[in-house]
Amino acid sequence: MSHIPVSVIVAAGGSPDDFHACLESLRPTLGMRDEVVCVLPADRPELRTELRGQDWLRVIEGTGDVPWADGVAATRHPVVVLVDGDVVLSAHWLDPVLEAFGDPAVVAAGPRCQHSYGPQQTDLPDAAMTNPAAFKAYAREWRQAHRGEMTDVDRLGPVCVAIRRDALAIAGGATPDLPYAELAEQGRIVIAQASLVAHVASPACGLRLPDPPADAPLLSASLIVKDEEDVLPRCLTALRKLADEIVVYDTGSSDRTVEIAREHGATVIEGFWNDHFGDARMRSLAHCRGRWALWVDADEVFAGDARAVREAMQYGERSSFFVTIDNHEGHEGRAGSSTIYYPRLFRRAHAGIYGRLHEQVIDRVTGRPLSHEMLPDMVLDHSGYTPLRGVIKDKAARNLRLATLAADDLNGLNAVGNLARSQLSSHHYDDAIATAKRGLTEATERMQKVLFLKVLADAYIAQNRLDDANAAVEELRDTATAEFTVGEHEIKLRFAEGNYERALEIIAELPESGANDLLYGVGRGRFANVEIEALSRLDRLHEAAEVLRDALRDGRVAIPVARMAQVLGAADGSLAEVAELLPRESVRGLLFSIAEAPPEAADELLEALWRRYPGEPTVLTLAARVGRQVPLIRAMEWSARLRQHGFPDRCTLLALSEDVRRTPRERTLAAAIALEMFHDEAALPLLNDALTDVPDEQSAAVLDEIRILAPRVSASIELADA
Repeated sequence: MSHIPVSVIVAAGGSPDDFHACLESLRPTLGMRDEVVCVLPADRPELRTELRGQDWLRVIEGTGDVPWADGVAATRHPVVVLVDGDVVLSAHWLDPVLEAFGDPAVVAAGPRCQHSYGPQQTDLPDAAMTNPAAFKAYAREWRQAHRGEMTDVDRLGPVCVAIRRDALAIAGGATPDLPYAELAEQGRIVIAQASLVAHVASPACGLRLPDPPADAPLLSASLIVKDEEDVLPRCLTALRKLADEIVVYDTGSSDRTVEIAREHGATVIEGFWNDHFGDARMRSLAHCRGRWALWVDADEVFAGDARAVREAMQYGERSSFFVTIDNHEGHEGRAGSSTIYYPRLFRRAHAGIYGRLHEQVIDRVTGRPLSHEMLPDMVLDHSGYTPLRGVIKDKAARNLRLATLAADDLNGLNAVGNLARSQLSSHHYDDAIATAKRGLTEATERMQKVLFLKVLADAYIAQNRLDDANAAVEELRDTATAEFTVGEHEIKLRFAEGNYERALEIIAELPESGANDLLYGVGRGRFANVEIEALSRLDRLHEAAEVLRDALRDGRVAIPVARMAQVLGAADGSLAEVAELLPRESVRGLLFSIAEAPPEAADELLEALWRRYPGEPTVLTLAARVGRQVPLIRAMEWSARLRQHGFPDRCTLLALSEDVRRTPRERTLAAAIALEMFHDEAALPLLNDALTDVPDEQSAAVLDEIRILAPRVSASIELADA
């Protein structure tokens, strides 16, 4: 098959043998009018030997970290084909790729490729990689099986791809990862399924970025944010003792997020959002200078040992570390608390972040997982899955939308797994069941099967389809290897069946700590909420209260504040115990639960915390939020405390007076008291608005109350009316 003339750019790399094999496999696939440029990096003189006598290509010296940029500048054809120097190409591989450009809407196309991230990626069987002849035979059968197939995707990898030159220029030119988001705005990106290439992906691959210089900062903290003013200050304050620089990439905040980030000394990039977490995180990383990078969310607070973490980065040999993430209220909105271990700390030059949702840290060239090691001293305290944060950020709906888009982008099981999880957490149980069943039919790896069975079990329990849930749990028992994986679902199932005694027995049989098959850290303590409820339903009320007290002593907030009041009250206790039992370092976690409690319970517990920790800023922060909902006399007390400690802008009286959910009478009195007690002129327009809303038949009575509570304001009102 003949094809349009193209400019082929080869990034010299790999071992000399790998590079030689690449050139040998490339030459027979070229057309008469194709031009080939090989970009030779300055630090690889040994590869020059392989270029002797290769008069069918032109050699240029690399000038930077992106060989594609040098090659594009030195060539002329409208379509450029970018090939890494340790890729082995199959016969006719180029023809299906270039056939895609028969559609003028196509801006980029690529083959299926071993060891490349994204939808191009494919795993070749060992038998196909024993020798060149075996690969060629496998590729020939592949080509025949997929002839004419084109798949639209949202991106390709960096290893082997063809791009229209004009589209690449409009997208800003070649970058290490290639600007696929900008290319996708211009037209279609497709995979030519009939084309197959093999990437050796050696450590000397020409697409690998050099390590930053020795005098570069040790650690950059990288965040993407939008409207995070309520949580960002705590996050940034905690990061100061760990990171050398903080880069905050804002995706369009409308509150004080950007201002707060700058106040904390962060480098702020005012960027954009394209419904893709992986893209946004890579845009943030592009502005980092550190040898290492830590991916952090705004609702996470570093709670580990900064000195130990920095020593591990300085002297360790790994490319990345697992970070312990302690989730309040469980993961993805489940009750209780949970711990997951996730590779968030990595050598910046080695890694990329990929995925529209539930993104992953990967080798930035091959897409493979990096070599991870546990770092117990690196702990993030995460509040993002509390119900309140979920409502504020609408996470369930957002995740479902992004997971659906991701499943459309990719046909891989990771995307299917994310979709099933998102459907479950957004309560689309029938959809979650259908997606999990689909995943089970396609899954080949044990961990994939475990994920889909866990989704099935939870979805069936949520629908009270307990026979189906039992079947899923039994299949999970045959598949999983970790005791916790089955135990956590069986506990929920027995509780749903009303078999509270058996649920308690299973909890008692579990180890104190461990991890399930998906590397979520779990332990007996995670099931304190179930234990409390099971004991309560068995009328073992004092035992239930003791389990709650033990959890509080351990720093765990096992159940909502309102439920705490009931459990402790049934055992002759009170919420005041919570403030006494909970260690000070765990108070912040409790405050997330207080924000979601009924105002009366929240106020009672905040008062107890205030008495124990007077002046505590986190208590004041929550009091400011809760204060607009409490009775007027309590709003006055919290207003005085907030102003005394330097927070006049969070005055609960002002907040109450502008809250349309409160009665006109309450709003009027709140504004009048703020004006009387604190001489705060900000109360004046609020007072006028509230007075206007007071019904005529209540005006006299409200004015009488103002005379008693705010006599000077009352006199001003009467003078104005005279």
